[in-house]
Amino acid sequence: MSVLGVVASLLVSACVALLWLRFSLTLELPLSSRGLQVTMRVNSFRRLDLLKFFLDYYRTCKVVRQIQVVWSDQENKPPVDWLEGYEAGKVIFEVHDKNSLSNRFVALQGIPTEAVLSIDDDLIMPCRMIEDSLSVWNSFPMALVGFSPRIIGWDTISGNVKYLRWQHTWWSGMYSIMLTKISFLHRDYLAAFSKHTPAAFLDHITKIRNCEDVAMAHVVARLSNAAPVWMDGVVYEVSEKGISSGQSHFNDRSECISHLNKMTGGEWPWVTGKQKVSRMHIMDFINLWQS
Repeated sequence: MSVLGVVASLLVSACVALLWLRFSLTLELPLSSRGLQVTMRVNSFRRLDLLKFFLDYYRTCKVVRQIQVVWSDQENKPPVDWLEGYEAGKVIFEVHDKNSLSNRFVALQGIPTEAVLSIDDDLIMPCRMIEDSLSVWNSFPMALVGFSPRIIGWDTISGNVKYLRWQHTWWSGMYSIMLTKISFLHRDYLAAFSKHTPAAFLDHITKIRNCEDVAMAHVVARLSNAAPVWMDGVVYEVSEKGISSGQSHFNDRSECISHLNKMTGGEWPWVTGKQKVSRMHIMDFINLWQS
């Protein structure tokens, strides 16, 4: 065999080995979610154009049992006339008597499904992706399952907790917080949120309009003693950047984690995760290769 033949053979063997390794390390879960449904809870505040687009997209999504719009605007009434255009009970407006981001996790009405999808009004995830993601959540029902992980670090100079940018998870593959702007959780955690989050911290969330997701992640970590689950997925953002684009955002969230740990007796419940669930199948890989 010529040198070129040997090199070609080695390259083919290497490709086969990499392909085997890629799919042997991918967590392929059965589609056990068939027949299961999810309740969406969506925060919306004076962005009616985004909310209408959001609701119209999901109006025929069969995997979504109900969309609960968390309405915290005391100066304006919810557009209940919209409900005439949707299937009965598909969309409800949950009206709160105060404006707080914590309302996302304070359910005033019953949750008709065990699975809850917490989602922002400017995010769209295809219905099929929700269905596939629900099968992942169904395998880890007591964890936060989502698409936006973050990691907590330490400032070696000051010794303070640091909430790090998404790049740190991208580089290291490690995370300890899953953002609830789009994540699946069990409905029992909605009842546990107010019970296990100190009242002073709930007031802090209302004051700074931030960190409600940190509080929920803290509650889930304490009660589950488990890391969140990070998934691959297709999520479309249909608006401009929000509060996370602010200069003080990361400092505020670092302080939130520090305050929350102190308020709960110095407890450190965060569990670091390293796994990422991929739904990519062999035909997906072949189609991607051919394209």
